[in-house]
Amino acid sequence: MREATQPAVPDSLFGELRTLVRVYRGEPVFPQIAALEGGAGVAVVLGAQVLPGGRPSGTLHARALHAARLHAAGTVGLLIPTGGVGEHPPSEAEVMARILREAGVPEEDILPEGKARSTRESARLVASMARGRGIRSLVLVTDPLHCVRAIEAFRVEGFEAQASPVYSSPMWHKRGLRRGQFAREVGALLWYRMRRGREKRRAGSRSRP
Repeated sequence: MREATQPAVPDSLFGELRTLVRVYRGEPVFPQIAALEGGAGVAVVLGAQVLPGGRPSGTLHARALHAARLHAAGTVGLLIPTGGVGEHPPSEAEVMARILREAGVPEEDILPEGKARSTRESARLVASMARGRGIRSLVLVTDPLHCVRAIEAFRVEGFEAQASPVYSSPMWHKRGLRRGQFAREVGALLWYRMRRGREKRRAGSRSRP
């Protein structure tokens, strides 16, 4: 799929919803991530469902393999799989780390975050890890429709992250799943914006004398 040369996820609810519609239509929204000298990029691999017996769902597996390909191509040097324990252990991060190792990614290039239970928590916890290591640039690896909300979550934490959408995910190439995810993402973006507005108002009231 041909990709755009400029990112297009404005910092506004209207802009995010418009971008989500463009992604759903298959428009080339996200720019191609260029390889950095020495593999200096850092990719955050957002978690998805773990099945009984610790087996990865198709979505989780696709995201991890996509991240492994970015690493093999020299686009990124460090991978941060993020996601806690859901209905079935182990954590999403642990399962993805296993897939990454099996795909040839060295152990020292994998930094799991295994506590987050949501995209917002992943953004908060990974942002803290990144600041502690002096990391300022992040590439988000997730399903195409989820990229918009993921970028919003990391933007709130002070990171203007890029996205590397996983078009191989079953959430994308199965039409029924894509429609369902689109509806969920619309609702999630509305909720994120409402919550963000309330947090800003609370912060403003605390700062007033």
